[in-house]
Amino acid sequence: MGDEPDVGEAAPASSRRVRSGKGSEERSPREGTQRSAREGFAQRRTRERGGEKSSREEARERRARARAEHAAREQGEERHSRAVERRTTRGVLATPVAAADAATLLGSEEATDLGDRLRERTRARRMLLLRRIAVSVVTVAFVVGVGWLAFFSPLFALSTGNIQVTGEDGTLVTVDSVRSSVSPFEGVPLTRLDTQAVSRAVQENVAVKSASVSRRWPTSLKVSVTMRAGIAVEAAEGTYWLVDDQGVRFERVSSVGGYPLVTLSGDRAAGASDVASMLGALDQSTRSQVSAITSTGTQVNFTLRGGQTVKWGTSGDAPQKARVLATLLANVKATTYDVSAPNHPVTS
Repeated sequence: MGDEPDVGEAAPASSRRVRSGKGSEERSPREGTQRSAREGFAQRRTRERGGEKSSREEARERRARARAEHAAREQGEERHSRAVERRTTRGVLATPVAAADAATLLGSEEATDLGDRLRERTRARRMLLLRRIAVSVVTVAFVVGVGWLAFFSPLFALSTGNIQVTGEDGTLVTVDSVRSSVSPFEGVPLTRLDTQAVSRAVQENVAVKSASVSRRWPTSLKVSVTMRAGIAVEAAEGTYWLVDDQGVRFERVSSVGGYPLVTLSGDRAAGASDVASMLGALDQSTRSQVSAITSTGTQVNFTLRGGQTVKWGTSGDAPQKARVLATLLANVKATTYDVSAPNHPVTS
């Protein structure tokens, strides 16, 4: 304070009074004024220091509040940033993933930030893709290999020398003749072999009525043959032929032998079937007497060895006709027996 008196300056000698006696000193009015000034100055300094102290405390409080507000803002921003990161991470990782690949896609415990997780997820997807491609390639190669092995390799190729044959008679049909019929299929894998075609090849032998073919893995077949059975002998082409129930001539014979001589006209298959039905219905005694048969496909007539003629008619009621004929032959002497209507037989 520039206007304040210098308290260190000495007062003039004329302003002091020295009282004799007990050595006490009496001060002048000016000295009292100076003292009051000093006391006032001290009080002002005290007040100013107190004010300065209050200002410093207020400044410190303001700085503390500012720091607290700044820290609160930073915490709020950090919480907001974490919330955004969590939402972003959930959005990025929202694609469903198989349980076996979840650990790979989620990443390790150390990969905590979004960038690491995204990179690990990308790597996991790449590994999944590569694994699927590898599995597909291996699967395709396996299927192709198995297909080639089964359908084109010699592993299952037919060997005709191993063919098993049953039902042959050893004369008209032999094991060797059946194998010879199948020889065009030698080397064909069983997986591609047409068994129906093999059956047709075996049936090219006219003595074979039917042939059943089954595979015997890995390289063979089983051929079951059903031979034709003769029911009568037919004269044709200057010789005699055995004929079966389908009217097929399948074996040349030198004589009639014990068979009846048959004449088939019209529908051969139907006529032969009617003859077979008639012969099957007759008892052994009557059947052995039949010497010649004529069948038109609708009517059957035959001659007995004794010269009698039998009018059989159609193939219907064959068992009843056979019983009536046997009764008539045993009880009625005649040259003609008509059993075409078995309930009303006629003899003459």
